[in-house]
Amino acid sequence: MSRELELLEDQVKQGRFTEFRTSGDTGMEGRRRFSVAVGVLLNEISKMNIAKRLIFLCTTAAFLSQLTAAKLGDPAGALQIKDWVKGKPVDVKDGKSVYVVEFWATWCGPCKVSIPHLSELQNKFKDKGVVVVGVTDEEASKVKPFVTKMGEKMEYLVACDKEQKTSAAYMEAYGQGGIPTAFVVGKNGKVLWFGHPMDGLDKVVEDVVNGKYDLVAAVKKDEARALMEDYQKYSTQGDDRAKEIAKRLIETAGEDVDRLCEVAFMMVANPDNKNRDFALAESALDKAEKVGGKSDHRVIGIRSVARFESGKQEEGLAMAKSALSASKEEEDQNRYKDFIRVMQTKIDGDKKQAKEKK
Repeated sequence: MSRELELLEDQVKQGRFTEFRTSGDTGMEGRRRFSVAVGVLLNEISKMNIAKRLIFLCTTAAFLSQLTAAKLGDPAGALQIKDWVKGKPVDVKDGKSVYVVEFWATWCGPCKVSIPHLSELQNKFKDKGVVVVGVTDEEASKVKPFVTKMGEKMEYLVACDKEQKTSAAYMEAYGQGGIPTAFVVGKNGKVLWFGHPMDGLDKVVEDVVNGKYDLVAAVKKDEARALMEDYQKYSTQGDDRAKEIAKRLIETAGEDVDRLCEVAFMMVANPDNKNRDFALAESALDKAEKVGGKSDHRVIGIRSVARFESGKQEEGLAMAKSALSASKEEEDQNRYKDFIRVMQTKIDGDKKQAKEKK
């Protein structure tokens, strides 16, 4: 297991579902360590099932609650660059090119893996007006030697962000906590797609340059993600709009058990949110249960979190154990074992604290 995943595991052992603490550091180093951990998960995103998606949600829930969700089709932010390490400055709103803006760092393992791939992409589409730009928030003195060492493996523009302003316009605006993450900006100056550069980027760029990209379909697909981010923001603030957004998410999830479980999990798993709507989350799980049945481990597992976080700790723990018994896949079983460990740690800690007060 990598150090980054060990850090995530530490949070589970500490009895927290949704926090990724960095010794109280919420500045650059805290963001760096958070991005490394989530970056490792993003590198596997194409293989994610419900269990892995829940891990991703739980590590980013608190972070996303601070953001306002931008949406596909919105105007792209300007590239505010301190230093252009490789190539000349460009304007993503020049109306002449299709831009791939990728956020990365020299210390990021998954980023290094994607660099040759981005170079291949640049070479493949350079005659069709595609420009790849790699943006990092590191200093040029650190980036230049790295780029020089990479040589022909890094055949695209490289720039250093100015006070993380470019990152704010893309990564934070779209609720992305891990790197590498790439954004595709069309000739119309609008964001058409974002995601891991190794997961679907090539097909998107090809469709865009050939005029076959369906932005309407992409926007519809991205709507749930944006709504979840809006929910986190409004719910944390105690805004009544959160309930309406949650109802919309439940409605649009239809009979998709995985999506219903994700919505319910998002609503209850962030302990920093003092306005969690447990009743509405339970209604989402009731809807999922009607589809999957009473023995569906996915529903039982997320309901265990809802019960536990609502204060019914022993009941939640018992349900988590039931979910473990009902699951067949090793990955699902490992997830429920983590749930059980989180709950048991919290229960034991509370008992110890109560005993010490006597």
